[in-house]
Amino acid sequence: MELKYIVSAALGISGGIMVLRGFLAANQSYINLGIAGMFLGAVVLTLKSSKYVKKDSLDILLKSHKGFFKALLSNLRLEGKAVYIPPYENLPEGGIFVPLHEEFDIDPARLDEGTFFLTETPDEKSMGLLITSLGKSLLEKYEGHLEAPISSVPELEASAGSVLRALGVAKRVHIEENESEVRVILTPEVSCSFEECERAPCPICASVLLGLAKATNNMVGVESFEKKDYGIEIKARKLGEVREWM
Repeated sequence: MELKYIVSAALGISGGIMVLRGFLAANQSYINLGIAGMFLGAVVLTLKSSKYVKKDSLDILLKSHKGFFKALLSNLRLEGKAVYIPPYENLPEGGIFVPLHEEFDIDPARLDEGTFFLTETPDEKSMGLLITSLGKSLLEKYEGHLEAPISSVPELEASAGSVLRALGVAKRVHIEENESEVRVILTPEVSCSFEECERAPCPICASVLLGLAKATNNMVGVESFEKKDYGIEIKARKLGEVREWM
């Protein structure tokens, strides 16, 4: 057995245990470390051997990741679609907020890196789950490729496309921005449960949408994920800058 499969399995298992421990203890730091470990395990599998990349193994890890988050969101009875938050004082690296209800209100002043499930709010419309690490590692790779922080949609499109192609997980990234509406096309080379990514995004989709929030300095709300002949089509909407929600 190749070393990368042993390392990947160890990272995936230890990451899953860390996430479970963090969830049971409501500790965001453990959850973040666990998610990072699971994702690193998936990335290790994309490193090309002298023969080929075993995408089936990567698919298994991604499905396990999606299965965990799907069960978590279901158990917490979260109904809203994911909202991607750009970096600001409380969340220097941004984050993903999954509202309790479809009709929601986000108070950024109540969020920070230690928040997990936000319940201390004036009403249920502001409650939800905050995920601060999902997609972050890939976004860092995009900026490493760019050798600068992402500050525009064209930069995100170019750097994400290059990195995901190099990793062998997506052939294409295309982004169209029209005032408040955004359309993203991803052509994945691994299986993508697009119907679940609205609330429980995979690291690939999460990294691009987090990058979009950062590039536009806007909170970005997911509207739909659809499978097309040319790939996965994501429709999202810019919801305004963080200060507008304060």
